[in-house]
Amino acid sequence: MKRIEKCCEEVKQAVQQFHTEGIYPSEAAISKLLAKPGCFRDKEVRVALKAARRDIGLDA
Repeated sequence: MKRIEKCCEEVKQAVQQFHTEGIYPSEAAISKLLAKPGCFRDKEVRVALKAARRDIGLDA
């Protein structure tokens, strides 16, 4: 699996985890859970974060 795909998958999982816990899935909070916090340097990963937030009803 490519690095960016792995980061995107980690972001999606973190958004779901935060949503379940009632915590807003901010980029800063999610980066603390990622194996490589620098993932957000990649545009694709930020797009995945927005998509994951949209999927749970945020950032419509």
